Amino acid sequence: MAVRRLFVLGALLLLGLGVDSVAGILPETAPWPVHLTFLLGLLLLVSHVTGGLLADLGLPRITGYLLAGLIMGPSGIALITDTDVASLVLIDQIAIALIAFSAGAELKLREVKAAGRVIAAILTSEMVAVFVLVAGVVLLLKPVFPLTAGRGWGEAVIIASVFGSIAIANSPSVAVAVINDTRSRGPVSSTILGVTVLKDVAVIVLFAVMLSLARTFLQGADGGLGVELAERMWWEIGGSVAVGALLGWLVSLYLGRWKSEPILFVLGIAVLITVVADRLHLEILLTALTTGFFVENIAETEAEPFVRAVEANALPFYALFFCLAGASIHLAELAAVWPLVLLLVAVRGVAIWGGTRAGARLGGASEAVRRHAWTGFVSQAGVTLGMVTIAAEAFPQWGAEMKTLFVAMVAIHELGGPVLLQRGLTAAGEAGARDAPPAPAPERERPPVAAG
Repeated sequence: MAVRRLFVLGALLLLGLGVDSVAGILPETAPWPVHLTFLLGLLLLVSHVTGGLLADLGLPRITGYLLAGLIMGPSGIALITDTDVASLVLIDQIAIALIAFSAGAELKLREVKAAGRVIAAILTSEMVAVFVLVAGVVLLLKPVFPLTAGRGWGEAVIIASVFGSIAIANSPSVAVAVINDTRSRGPVSSTILGVTVLKDVAVIVLFAVMLSLARTFLQGADGGLGVELAERMWWEIGGSVAVGALLGWLVSLYLGRWKSEPILFVLGIAVLITVVADRLHLEILLTALTTGFFVENIAETEAEPFVRAVEANALPFYALFFCLAGASIHLAELAAVWPLVLLLVAVRGVAIWGGTRAGARLGGASEAVRRHAWTGFVSQAGVTLGMVTIAAEAFPQWGAEMKTLFVAMVAIHELGGPVLLQRGLTAAGEAGARDAPPAPAPERERPPVAAG
C-alpha cells in the first residue's frame, strides 16, 4: 500500500509540474481563478495521498498534510507561491470556523461536572505554567529571539504574552482520536478530554484578550488607553459571544425544523461567520466556538446532526488548511531557528509536565492522573495554527516569523504527541478498557431446599 501511494504521489506531482509549465506560457490575461482552482484540486489529492502514506507508517495524517504543503511550496517544487497562499486565505478562515465548531460541540457540561475540581485545578496550573515559562524564555532571549531582537521592552512584553498565550493551546481532536483508537476508558481519559476541551475555550478567550491588548498598546494610545481597551475587549469578546449564540440558535432552529442538507447549511454558516467576523471585527474562533457550544448544551434540538455535518465538512478543509500551512514554511528561514524551536518545545513540555502534576495534586486526583494525564496536552493542531494565522494577519511586522516558529513546533508536537498519549494510556492501564468484559455480578446465595 505504501509503495502504491508513493507512485500515486509522484504521478500527481509530475502532473502538477506539467500543468504549471503549460500555464506559464499562457497569456497574462488568463483568468487567475483557473490557476487557483487547479491548485485547490491538486492540494486535496496530494494531501490525501500523503496523509494516507504517513498513516500507513503509524504517523499522524496532519503531519502528512503539512509535508504535502512543504513539498509543493516554495521550499519544495514551488507549485504554490506565497501569493497563492495569501489568495486562499478564505480557506484558512473557513477551516478555523469548522475547528472551533468541533471544539464547542465537544464541550459537554454534563461530562465535566463529575470531575470539576480536578479538571479546574489541572487546567489553571498547567495554563499558568506554560504561559509563564514560554513567555519568560522569549523575554530571557530578547536580544537574540527573532521576534523581539531590536525592539523595546514594552513591545517585547506584548510579543512574549501573545506567544505564551498561543503556546498554551493543545489539540482536543488528537486526544479524542487517540483515546477512541486505543479504546481507552478511565479517570485519565476523562480528565484529558475535560481539560483539553475546556482549555480551548480558555485559551481562545485569553488569546482574544492578549490580541486586544497588543493592538491597543502597539497603536501608541494615550491616557485613554483603559477606556479604549475596555471598549475593544467588550466588542471583540462580548460581541463574538453574542453573535455566536445567535448563530447557534439559528443552526438549532434549522436542524430542528427543516433538517434539509445539513452539511451544506453548516458550511454556509462557517462562511457566514468568516464574513461577519471580518466586517464587524470579531474573533472568528470565539464566535464559532460559541455557536458549537450553544448547539450542544443550550439548544433543545439534538446536536448529533450538527456534529456529523461539521465532520463531513472538516476533512477537505482540514487537509487544505494544514497543506497551506506547510506551504508557508520556508526551510531556508527555519534552518537558522531549529535549535530555538527545539528549545521552545522542550520548555513547553516541561511546563506541561510540571503544571499538570501540580494541578492534579492540588485537585486531589488519583496517582494515575498525576503521572499520565500530562501526555494528553502535548499535541497541537488546528486551534494553534488558527490563532497564529490571526496573529500573523494582525501584526505583519513580526506575525510571519511567529507563524514560522509555531508551524515547526506544531509539526514536532503532532509527531510526538499522539505517541506520548498512547503510551500514557497504556501505562495507566486504560487502553482497551472499553473492550474488557464487564465484571460478573456476585452470585446470590440460593435459599435452602426443604427435604422431601
